[in-house]
Parts: sequence; C-alpha cells; structure tokens
Amino acid sequence: MSDQPTPAKPTGQPGSYPGAPGSASAVPGPRSLWKDKPNGVTLYRNVAPLVLWWVWLAFALANLFYLVTDGITIHSLRGIALVALITGVMYACTLHARVESDEGGVTIFNPLRQHRVPWGALEGIYLGDSVEFCCRRPEPKKPKTIYSWALYSRRRSAARMQMQRAVFMPNTLQSSARQARAGQPMSSRAPAEVASLAKQHPSKIMAAELGRRAADGRERSGTGGVLASGWTWLPVATVVVPAVLLLVAMLVK
Repeated sequence: MSDQPTPAKPTGQPGSYPGAPGSASAVPGPRSLWKDKPNGVTLYRNVAPLVLWWVWLAFALANLFYLVTDGITIHSLRGIALVALITGVMYACTLHARVESDEGGVTIFNPLRQHRVPWGALEGIYLGDSVEFCCRRPEPKKPKTIYSWALYSRRRSAARMQMQRAVFMPNTLQSSARQARAGQPMSSRAPAEVASLAKQHPSKIMAAELGRRAADGRERSGTGGVLASGWTWLPVATVVVPAVLLLVAMLVK
C-alpha cells in the first residue's frame, strides 16, 4: 500500500467539498470580490490592476495632451507612439485580464490569449503564484495547466509549498501533473490550509468560489468538453499597432 496521502475530493452535494462556501469550512470573504452580470456571467479580478490602469490612463492622457499642444514634430510623434504602446500593454495586462464563469464553464482572459474551459473539462483548480486551471485537451494530448494572469497570488517563499494546493479536484482525478511538478504529495488537509491563507489575498477566496461552481457545473453537465484556446485580437491590436507606428517613427529621420 502506498504511503502517499489520497488527494482531497469533492463529496456529497454539488459545492460541498471541504472549504466550499456554504460548507462547515467555507472560505470567508466579501461577496464583492466577484460581480454577477445580467447575462449570467460572473466576473473575477483583483482590484489592484484596475487601480493601476486608471492611474496610468490619467498619466498617459496628460502626456498626450502636452505632446499634442506643444506642436507636432517627429519627436512628438515618437512620444505619442511610445505612450500609446505602453497604454496598450497596460490595457492588456490590467483591464482586459480577468476570469469569467457562466453556466457552461470558465473563461480565462490572459493579456493576449483567452482559454475557454467547460466545467466537464476542468480537472483541477490549484493555488500557486496564481490561480491555476488544469484542463483536459483533445486526445492524445495531455492535460494542460492554464495560469490566470488576473488572479495572481502574492506570497512569501516560505509559504510556497503550503499554497501550492488543490482547491478543486473532481472525483475521477486520482493524480495530476501539477502534483508531480511540485514534487510534493497532495495533503488531504489542503482545503483547510487554503481557507486559512485565503484571508490574506482575494485570489484565494475567488479560487474557492470557482471550485464551488466547478463542482456544481460538473454535477449538471458531466465530464464532456475540452480546452479551447485562441488569441484575443483587441489587446493584440492595442500592442501591435502602436509598436509598428513607433518603429516607423524611429526610422524616419
């Protein structure tokens, strides 16, 4: 018999896994950390990137106003292109980056790419440097871990192994590449540890809520579906177009 602890699994009714909101060991936290939209989509993101975006936008607009009113020259055009490029990068990394869930699954919006995961294709949710989603891909491909740019997790290095723990694992999952990569067995007490650490950062609370919804979603829809990934063209355009304009302006003498 193996000495390795058995991974924690959801049991009972949907959303009743240890640490789920509504259970005895529910992760505490303010409801305002996620926003329910009228169309049935729930939005998850941290507040700090939004604050950073609006601060930068005010700074960028002030600089653009100065560059335009000071007179249009090749140097001011370069400055305008540079400000636009930085603004595009800031938009992709802050305002655009988010996680959305609905009745059918979860969508992870990273700066330039988006990933759609049906609940039935979600094989695990983990906490590490960010909220991580282990997703099933079409066979013969192995499951892939998607790291959420928006739901990052600040932590001290001493707490690294504590926080690399499972928040959600379906009953059919007995082991994971995530566990092997960490080089540590998955403790059956992991959800309780996550619940304690959740008080320190909103991403942990949102991860627990996503785990609850994943359990409910799998109960409704079963285990069908696979990961679908692709480029998100609006943030790509906000970065590429100003970069090209800046390159052209730099080449003009």
